[in-house]
Amino acid sequence: MIELLLLYKWWIIGICEATAWIATYFMFRAKIVLKSNVKFRLFGAIAGITGYGPHFGLGIYNYFETQKIDLFLIVIAVILVIGVIFWRQIEGLIEALVNKMHNKKLKKNFYLKKK
Repeated sequence: MIELLLLYKWWIIGICEATAWIATYFMFRAKIVLKSNVKFRLFGAIAGITGYGPHFGLGIYNYFETQKIDLFLIVIAVILVIGVIFWRQIEGLIEALVNKMHNKKLKKNFYLKKK
């Protein structure tokens, strides 16, 4: 079973990373559009679990299994460093995107009601 994880490690990391970014979008959507603290925390937990858990787990297991620093470990380290260093800027961009999309939808609905 463990060998299967290492065999498909790139797929696992790709799927988890995509899931984490989608959950991050919905996290801000819940915060801004729905104004729901519960959903914000739920999607925040999903983003955190899928964004960091598999990265740390597979990276550490891969290192102990191979006993060398390979491309996979370097990619994992780069993804984690980018996430830690640039999170505030990325957070601002995503929040601005959700605000823009929500405001555009509000304007569209306002014009439809006005006619």
